[in-house]
Amino acid sequence: MAHAPELRVLCFGASITGGHYSWGLQHHPYARRLESRLRTALPSHQLTVVVDGLSGDRVIRGNYLSRLQPHFDANAGRKFDWLIFQGGGNDLVQGEDPAAIFEAMKELWQIGTQGGAMVMALTVTDTQDQRPLTRERYGKLNEMIKVHQQENFFVADVFSKIPYASMSKEMRKTVWDDGLHFKPSGYDMLGDAVADRLLEILQTASLPNMDLGSNRPEAFGKRGESSL
Repeated sequence: MAHAPELRVLCFGASITGGHYSWGLQHHPYARRLESRLRTALPSHQLTVVVDGLSGDRVIRGNYLSRLQPHFDANAGRKFDWLIFQGGGNDLVQGEDPAAIFEAMKELWQIGTQGGAMVMALTVTDTQDQRPLTRERYGKLNEMIKVHQQENFFVADVFSKIPYASMSKEMRKTVWDDGLHFKPSGYDMLGDAVADRLLEILQTASLPNMDLGSNRPEAFGKRGESSL
């Protein structure tokens, strides 16, 4: 009897990846929505989604490197097929140069690709801080992420999918928790954005037994209503 094909995904980052809200007293990772979407699209696959999100961690002068390396060490056991990576937000808040953050992230992405994984980098998510300097710094880092090219590397521009400034006040109350982190509905929106991009890539790769017909965000009810 043939074994079910496997798909192993590591969602790696800081507080946004961990689903931090209510001052860190509760967590609702976007990976919940992502996993639900993947299970619907790939019903014959054996799916594993692991979340490693550490609140407050930084790419520069933080623990990203020491946290990521064990996932891809030779003795780490079963390998991940995908590394979904987000970082840089806390570095920007601490005044780090966007170019320096980007160079540090490239080294981290290389750990994933050298470990046999495909890497999907997420842009830094939007915030309520709309000051020109903040917009400029976020824009610089996100643009570098979006135009970067290397083998086995992809980008999901989640910044543009959940825009703070163009969202109504009523919608902001539903989506944002503290102007930086999301409420569960916002994390589900993030999970949908990641799932849309990942499934687009997998569809292009023509994975067998892939069912996209019932896997659009609207099939899961209103955005923000997680089935998990």
